Amino acid sequence: MAPLDSKVLKLAPDQGAPPFRSAPHNIEAEQSLLGAILVNNDAFYRVSDFLEPKHFFEPIHQTIYETSGSLVRMGKVATRSR
Repeated sequence: MAPLDSKVLKLAPDQGAPPFRSAPHNIEAEQSLLGAILVNNDAFYRVSDFLEPKHFFEPIHQTIYETSGSLVRMGKVATRSR
């Protein structure tokens, strides 16, 4: 009887496929959430128990969330600057 490995069908890797997949993301949803936090700082407390900066896909969104969260926790107003 032949070894089990010889009966396994081995497929060649697809040369057109990237070596990894990026995590699903929605830039518009991130922007909407950050906008809601900047318009009404109480929105931060609705998500801060489970949402962390690392959950954002865009690095600038991570920074905005982290900075606005720091301001809100200090009792200051986090808002967009003009």
